[in-house]
Amino acid sequence: MEIKSQDVLEDLAMDNKDRYVRTIATSRITDPNILEELAYNAKYTDVRQLAFDKLDLEDNVLAEIAKFDKKGKNRLSALREIEDELILMDLCINAKDQKVRLNAIERIENNQILAEILKNSSDKKIVNIIINKENFSDEEILFNIAINNEYDKFIRVEALNKLDYDNNHEIIKEIAFNEENEHVRLAAIEKLEIEEDLIDIALNSNDSPSRIKATEKIKNEDILKEIALNDKDKFVRIEALKNINDENIIIETYIYEEDNYVRTEAIKKIDLISNLIDISIKDDDLIVAKSALNKVVSNKENYIGGDDSSDYENYLKKLAVSSKHAEISKLAVKNIETEEILVKISDESIYLDSKLEAISKIKSENILSDIAKTNSNPDIRLNTMKKIKDKEILEDISINGQFNDSRIEAISKLKNQEILVDLAQNDKDSKIREAACKNIFSINVLEDIFNSDEDKYVREVAEKRSRLLKK
Repeated sequence: MEIKSQDVLEDLAMDNKDRYVRTIATSRITDPNILEELAYNAKYTDVRQLAFDKLDLEDNVLAEIAKFDKKGKNRLSALREIEDELILMDLCINAKDQKVRLNAIERIENNQILAEILKNSSDKKIVNIIINKENFSDEEILFNIAINNEYDKFIRVEALNKLDYDNNHEIIKEIAFNEENEHVRLAAIEKLEIEEDLIDIALNSNDSPSRIKATEKIKNEDILKEIALNDKDKFVRIEALKNINDENIIIETYIYEEDNYVRTEAIKKIDLISNLIDISIKDDDLIVAKSALNKVVSNKENYIGGDDSSDYENYLKKLAVSSKHAEISKLAVKNIETEEILVKISDESIYLDSKLEAISKIKSENILSDIAKTNSNPDIRLNTMKKIKDKEILEDISINGQFNDSRIEAISKLKNQEILVDLAQNDKDSKIREAACKNIFSINVLEDIFNSDEDKYVREVAEKRSRLLKK
């Protein structure tokens, strides 16, 4: 209380730990310059509040309360009394209580102040409120935010999106061509409306994401074809394919495309079954070939007329017979039901698995009989015979089949003793006679064969069968 020096009192007020010492020191200061220094820079809130009060800056006192009072109710009550938007800006940026910050921003209307807050606030809610404020539409301010990399990239994009395109076409174009920040650059390309600008970027930009974004908006199929055929980045080429509807262009780009992934994407734009089957037959890459086949299968209803699926299945038959990939051939067979076509596949396909798959799908035993009697492949004949159960068909094969393995398999299932005895006694092939002996129940017949057959193996089989029956 005895100290008169304003400088000494300032030192005590600025950072003395004792509340009474610093507040009494502040109350005795009259120099407005010192009071202002304390108001903004004193270490303790009580000193700053007192200094603002002595300067008749009521809003600043309220700001100190809004920032630092221990009770949230007091902080919000103080905030509601503040009118100065610069002080509200300080609260938006520096108040620790988010409720204070959010309430403060709602009360600010000045676009320049809002722009300054955008530059300095890290609170995403504050940013969103400002960007979405209906009155935040000053073109000059939005323009300055959009081109200024001091602002966060997301804020710049929001400002860019609010700019009127017609009034700011040139600057938007400039950002689209030359902006270093990719996020902002792509947003500017998205905003471009003149196709010539987009084509310029798509054909000439050194930046792949920019070319992709521009290509995404281009409708001119001649330009898209050029991009699809020539761009060095496969993802740009894919983007071009997405906007091409002319299937002839798609096929042309497919033919010249070396990347398997891009060819697979091209297939998504191809609808003609003849083109898809041709790809599935000829493409060296299994995944690409399978993609084409999967599209044919998944869109079956688009390729068949009414109940007639013969043309559709003939396309699949062509694939089953001619594909470069065994897996593709077999998958094609799995989707064929017409037995006439399955028979042709069992005879013509170069892949055994496809032939066997065709056999497994045939239900007619008459058709199976023809295959068993005439097909030149023993695996085909064996798998065919496993499916035949009809007694008369088995008898026919045992007598008239061209191949021993089919006849022997048929004989192993026969019960007709008359046919078995005739085969055992009279067939020219010793293997057939052996097979017949194994199912004969007449001991006398077996003994006669044992005594008369010229082949010792036939005689041995007859003897063993006879002894077994006698037991």
